[in-house]
Amino acid sequence: MNKYYLEKADINTPKLYETEVISDNIVDIVPDETAFFGVRAVPLGKNKEAFVTGEKFILDFGDHCVGTLSFRLRHEARYLDAPVRLKLRFGETAYELSRDFSTYHGGLCPSWLQEDIVTVDFPEIVHLVRRYCFRYLEVTVINTPNAVRLTDFTVTGISSANYANLEPLPHGTDPELVAIDRVAAKTLADCMQTAYEDGPKRDRRLWTGDLRLQALTDYYLFKNDRLARRCLYLFAACEEEGKYLPGCLYQKPSVFFDDGMGICDYAMLFCSALCDYYEHTGDTATASDIYPVAQRQMDLACSCIREDGSLRFLDGWFSFIDWAPDIQRMLPCLGVVLYSMEKMACLARALGDTEHADVWSTKLADTREKVYANFFDKTENCFITDKYEKRQYSVQAQAWLILGGVITGDEAVSVLRGCLSSEESLKPVTPYMHHYVVDAMVKLGLTDEAKDYVKSYWGSMIKNGADTFWEAYDPKNPELSPYSDVIMNSFCHAWSCSPSYFIRRYFVK
Repeated sequence: MNKYYLEKADINTPKLYETEVISDNIVDIVPDETAFFGVRAVPLGKNKEAFVTGEKFILDFGDHCVGTLSFRLRHEARYLDAPVRLKLRFGETAYELSRDFSTYHGGLCPSWLQEDIVTVDFPEIVHLVRRYCFRYLEVTVINTPNAVRLTDFTVTGISSANYANLEPLPHGTDPELVAIDRVAAKTLADCMQTAYEDGPKRDRRLWTGDLRLQALTDYYLFKNDRLARRCLYLFAACEEEGKYLPGCLYQKPSVFFDDGMGICDYAMLFCSALCDYYEHTGDTATASDIYPVAQRQMDLACSCIREDGSLRFLDGWFSFIDWAPDIQRMLPCLGVVLYSMEKMACLARALGDTEHADVWSTKLADTREKVYANFFDKTENCFITDKYEKRQYSVQAQAWLILGGVITGDEAVSVLRGCLSSEESLKPVTPYMHHYVVDAMVKLGLTDEAKDYVKSYWGSMIKNGADTFWEAYDPKNPELSPYSDVIMNSFCHAWSCSPSYFIRRYFVK
């Protein structure tokens, strides 16, 4: 680890803000065939407070919360002459608490499911140390010697987002865009801790792909440039010679990363994130400080471009792009490289590195020509290849190669509209990839279509119950999960926050 960069990251550790949310509102979770997940929460009134062994209740805190929990435990008529044992289950959605966690069958460790057994020896205010992420809290009295009173359930929310910096949208803004912006801002805020986390329920890591979208959005919401700077320094500290930067890193117990987690497209988006940071802040000192890391990452990617314009796979090479099943990644990843190369050429020129700026600009023009010549099928009006991978027609490839500048103007508009309307094309399943579809629309001047796309996709998530935007979402498939079981999905996920970026930069003037 690079100690200089780590020290710079530590200097930029942000302040954490605390808020309190108290609830005594109880609900029942009942089947509802009209609800997206088949259940809904029905208000039952106020908590009755006194409970005996075997009883349980579900509290609704009214909105998504990230923080620590406390509550007051007292005896009712008789003193509690034995410990009280409680089971607590936390859910971001009502659906999570409708499930028995023991039925979980997904691919990630079930310890991420939020539940705890709490044993309290004496009547007191109980403070749970662990940070939780939830709207609904189910409390079950496993054992109590006699009736116990449970009151004052309080969440102390934690975030580095300062809502005092959040400017309201102009009066008269489309109410649907206002609602989407509010939920997007809440999504980002709940993922802003001492770094931009991917999700507060599960992982809680800093991922480059999430970082790029979080920072872009934060510039227009909470304006925490310090947090963006810290995250860029943290990744810079993780550079290893001849390798892509790790796709993610951990902060505790100290900063570290998993070897073998280098992700090509995420490494390129680190470069883009640095360019974004400089474009937004004009902070030449930080950009110059971190630029050598980004330059080496871009040079590594350039060395992987074959003579025909395709992208060569390195040993241990991995690309993310999207969670769509069986997605072929070479062409969209190539688009990410070209997109980031253009941004890096601009940054290099701004910082006085004309040598690399010229090299990258030449490489960019040459590769674009070759990709168009070798991988664009004019008959089918799309980019497609079966030379290096299984033949596939995907929105992901078309959108990224448009962003990479391989195709422009009316021809690009036709390609993008065609793949989005085709029944044959592979569609995105994550808000992350949907962001880049919207970005491609904006690049092509299709601002009204981009606005409608945001309202259709993110707006439908709100209509289906989202307090914060989700990790994966297909309006036609409630069971969609990258982990084989939807209760493991993150229902507040960083890469889903970017509608606010589009709304505040492009849609609302």
